[in-house]
Amino acid sequence: MQPEILTLPAIVNRLTSQSIYNLSDDMPRPVAEDTRSRILDAAEQCFIHAGFAATSMRKIAQTSNTTNSLIVHHFGTKAELWEQVKHRRMQGFLEKQQAILASSELNIQQFLDATRLYFELLRDDPALVQLLARAELEQDLACSRFKQELVTGFVQRIMAGQQQQIFHHRVKPAYLLALILSSITQWMEARHQFTSWDEIQGDADPDSAFLETLEDVLLHGVQGAKQ
Repeated sequence: MQPEILTLPAIVNRLTSQSIYNLSDDMPRPVAEDTRSRILDAAEQCFIHAGFAATSMRKIAQTSNTTNSLIVHHFGTKAELWEQVKHRRMQGFLEKQQAILASSELNIQQFLDATRLYFELLRDDPALVQLLARAELEQDLACSRFKQELVTGFVQRIMAGQQQQIFHHRVKPAYLLALILSSITQWMEARHQFTSWDEIQGDADPDSAFLETLEDVLLHGVQGAKQ
């Protein structure tokens, strides 16, 4: 039998007909996981430096030394890749918050615990703060930082607390949650500015002082005894 002689176009056609998806599916699991990690690392770096809208799949592929097709196989779309970048950073936090939502018990301490969890998440992860700050600048719902189901869960939790008179009935639950999240987020994003104030510079632990003040305001308000 004569050996098959392939022309250059035939070779190219044969190679391109082999789906990158099948090649990826055949990867050993450690290799596939390493590829996913490299893509996530590259995407995070690109999102932080250029923002969601200005980051292309091609740029992520170049940075991760992979291909567009491989990224699509693992993550589908850029929006889903953004979600996975966030999820990797926030996974432990989300699991703890879900546990609070799943609890049948309802008290003010749970509310404070949830507040502290978000504060500690941002305090301990400056890269996440940068990532979320970039998302805010975009003002694009495709790269929203908050999962709607989690927001809805906590709003319903606050409403249930109002029915049990744990929270004041005049408080608007969604705005209360927005107030807490925005206060903590802004503190972390502009912390170096706030801590340069003469009145704060001398504090040994301004993060703890901020959180304690926020909790005091949530529990007791700011109005003194003399009205």
